[in-house]
Amino acid sequence: GETVTGAEADIDVVIEPSFAGYPVARPEPDVEQVRRAATMLAQADRPVLVAGGGVTASQAGPDIVELAEKLSMPVATSLSGKGAIPEDHPLSVGVAGTYSRRCANEVVCEADLVLFVGSRADGQVTHFWQAPKPGTTTIQIDIDPAQIGRNYPTQVALVGDAKATVRRLIEGLGPTVPNPEWRAWARQRVSEWRAEAGPRLNSNAAPIRPERLCHEIGEWLPADAMLVSDTGHAGIWTGTIIEITQPGQSYLRCAGSLGWGFPAAMGAKCAAPDRPVICFTGDGGFWYHLSELETAVRCGINTVTVINNNHSLNQYRGGVRHAYGDQTTGAPEEMWVFQDVDFAEIARSMGAFGARVGDPGEIQSVLAQALASGKPAVVDVVSDIDAVAGPPFVPE
Repeated sequence: GETVTGAEADIDVVIEPSFAGYPVARPEPDVEQVRRAATMLAQADRPVLVAGGGVTASQAGPDIVELAEKLSMPVATSLSGKGAIPEDHPLSVGVAGTYSRRCANEVVCEADLVLFVGSRADGQVTHFWQAPKPGTTTIQIDIDPAQIGRNYPTQVALVGDAKATVRRLIEGLGPTVPNPEWRAWARQRVSEWRAEAGPRLNSNAAPIRPERLCHEIGEWLPADAMLVSDTGHAGIWTGTIIEITQPGQSYLRCAGSLGWGFPAAMGAKCAAPDRPVICFTGDGGFWYHLSELETAVRCGINTVTVINNNHSLNQYRGGVRHAYGDQTTGAPEEMWVFQDVDFAEIARSMGAFGARVGDPGEIQSVLAQALASGKPAVVDVVSDIDAVAGPPFVPE
């Protein structure tokens, strides 16, 4: 047929009412399976709920909290489920799996029953199927039947929308006798993690510790902000340190490879223009799509991009050194170390707001300036090249 380009047409936009909201439908699980799951949860001595991205997509956070409180059941999340429970809630233990807090993995590994809600229980949220321990009793809720039992054998399969299914579980629970010692044990693990991380979260060191940077972002984060995180260390630092505590806050994790964060934040800002959108990435991630800053300036896509600038891809340092050992010829360090580039200066030259931060005490005030600038903003934070996230906890 004829190729038409650059043409205009007067076409009515047709919107089907049933597809005007999200989620479109809330399928419910089999009633008998709900009864079985409710009985198992009530009888479990050390239950844990792991909330995945299906919880946030279904807007089931309040229902998750209600179920957890009814059973005094600790709640861990995946990165995609981060914020499903306010992270300052007494039952919240943090993000589990590979990009995790130690306390979250400790609690999941100690459970005698794990309820996966809207989670595929894949390699990242279970740290390659080690948390929970193999053989742990599991119940899985997912809207996609193909995901049920795909990664962990499940004793009860509940195929349905996360919100609708959790509501049925709450209604199906009879009188419960929660285990206060289990709740106290889980809280103690969280307290120990906070005590151990405290010196880094409050460090005045320069170059700046990424833990202090994320702590400051979390303290400053507006109540209606959307935080978009790149992958790698960016996902680890934001997932473990920044706490989503307000109902209007949300967290979007990297859905692709390194470099995804900045263009994804631009897309998020276009979708939600009235919300503050904060991107967290490293200099290694920002290099991938730095040129899109020109697009953001030209189109008025006013995100705030925080760059954890350690002039390196230091997450790969261990692999490079393992491969090259004590080799003295060549320049293996150049495989992960960059020149120290001032991204704030580049941003200003492109018409954006740009500020470089070397003092941790200035982070919040500069973030406020960036958000108020009315421009795409880059906050370039000079961070410690030797700050590397530790390995996730797994039982010995």
